[in-house]
Amino acid sequence: MTNRNLVVLAVAAVALGSAALYLNGSSRPAGAKLNGEKVLPGLDAAEVASIEFGEKLRLSAGDDGWKIDTYYGYPADRTKIADNLMKLVELKVGQVARGKKIEKPESLVLRDAAGKALAELPLGERHAKWGHGRYALYKGEVVLLSDQLDAFESTDADADAKRWCETKIVDEPWISFNKVADPKADAAAYGFATGVVAKVTIGGDTNRTITVGAPVKGGSDRYVKLDGSDWVYEVSSYSVEKFLPKPEEPKAEEKAAEKATEPAKAEKPAGE
Repeated sequence: MTNRNLVVLAVAAVALGSAALYLNGSSRPAGAKLNGEKVLPGLDAAEVASIEFGEKLRLSAGDDGWKIDTYYGYPADRTKIADNLMKLVELKVGQVARGKKIEKPESLVLRDAAGKALAELPLGERHAKWGHGRYALYKGEVVLLSDQLDAFESTDADADAKRWCETKIVDEPWISFNKVADPKADAAAYGFATGVVAKVTIGGDTNRTITVGAPVKGGSDRYVKLDGSDWVYEVSSYSVEKFLPKPEEPKAEEKAAEKATEPAKAEKPAGE
């Protein structure tokens, strides 16, 4: 075979290969090209100064750290903020969810210190199977993301907030809160004026104090506060029961008097 024939065959092979690539590419659904794409490219976590998700969750950074604006301004956990921002930085399209509709998407918005939107992503529900990602709207398509983004659930204020803050308030004995009480509520209902004050350990400091107040109305929790903090917590009664005074045993004479007042048992008639 001559060199000229070899050149002709090589050119023909290249042309056929190019045609095949073109046909494969053109027949491939446009949305499938999104697979593996970063959803928030260029996002710098260090620039994020506020996080908003729908109407129920808003967090913001200030001179004294991050706080949960939608939860009385309670302090957010810095580690949880950092972890969730890194999830967003690394977030990718897992696959395009053909035929899937998101009925009520809620927008996740990240802003800088000046209030400028750095990124916005409409989120849907999590995949039905645990660990299989979260639906979102991206470039006009419904996609399944590479992460469930559990911190953005928007169920209720208490549940949403506890995903972003540290719920453990005492190290020894271990105590966590169920709710943060509304700072505007009537303080007299807490019962701290006659409450029990005890020593606890927080962050290795054994000289911290805890005040256990009254039971929460209509529930089994009790009100608790630490040192001179303005924050009031609702905690499970069993976690602070060791601090509460034990009921006094009735004295011997009280027992005897109580027994004497008991109705006498009727005697059975003879022969029965």
